[in-house]
Amino acid sequence: MLRHSSPTILAVLFTLALLFVIPWLDRYATYLLISVAIAAIGALALNLLTGMCGLINFAQGALMGVGAYTAGNLGNAGWDILALPAAGFVSAIASLVIGLPALRLRGLYFGVATLAAQFIVDYLFKILEPITHGVSGLPIRQLRVLGVVIQNDRMFATVCVLSLLLAWWAMYRIKNTDLGRSFLVVREGEIVAKGMGIDVAHTKIWAFLISGFFAGIAGALSGFNARLADPEAFTLGLSVDYLAMIIVGGLGSLTGPLLGSLFVTLLPEAIQRIAESFGIASLLSALREFTFGLLIIVFLVFEPRGLSALFRKLMLQRDARSRKQPAT
Repeated sequence: MLRHSSPTILAVLFTLALLFVIPWLDRYATYLLISVAIAAIGALALNLLTGMCGLINFAQGALMGVGAYTAGNLGNAGWDILALPAAGFVSAIASLVIGLPALRLRGLYFGVATLAAQFIVDYLFKILEPITHGVSGLPIRQLRVLGVVIQNDRMFATVCVLSLLLAWWAMYRIKNTDLGRSFLVVREGEIVAKGMGIDVAHTKIWAFLISGFFAGIAGALSGFNARLADPEAFTLGLSVDYLAMIIVGGLGSLTGPLLGSLFVTLLPEAIQRIAESFGIASLLSALREFTFGLLIIVFLVFEPRGLSALFRKLMLQRDARSRKQPAT
């Protein structure tokens, strides 16, 4: 029944299961759930731009930072109802500005342009002290939703899970529209897209706007989670982490960002826990990032299309075995 159900129904059922489990989670498990949910929203945003439209973006961390500072300032000023949507809209505009070179640059050249934009925005975070509080960071008060203060981690985890459901559903709907199919054609070749009558510039603009909007939502949730918008939290390293998520999960698919966010977020925690259980935490902590990177490389060597392709392969093998079994 689950195999033949629509993806929307499966997503809703999975979300309801998570919401049922949240009250029973301890503080550490709740922290992990929040981290994965926020990472999945950001990965879905980047996947639309890079996985579906083929535009490499090294400024994802900067866009999330824009969302965090926007939501933080509005939340601190009492505009709680506007904090999350405004963070999305401001980040969408910032994404469009960063993406303007894509109308003339392609491939690696555009990737270098977004890399430069990441460094520029990093610098702006540090010098625009009236807005960002400089290197010390912007303290952010607790999130309020419709006047209700999100007082504990479980309530915030509920907000993050529901936000992830809405983001995934929006991406699913977009992918099945003419605009979503235009993204895929532009990814395969701009010349082919123009030959099919697709306005490539218009399609790219929409890709930047939509991707930037959801990146801003992820950044806003990250800021409310940490209760601080810090320039050091939205550096190039964060952008690389999100690229790793969509590559490991599988470019262009809707399950890929979810699986990739699980892998990239939970694997370092698992490495740390294993090291502590064997009494080698001090040794492995120094090699934590090295071990993490090495495991990603090994995984991509054996399954370059990502976890989503591996999952589909396992499902097909299971179905093939079930068909071979004789009926009883």
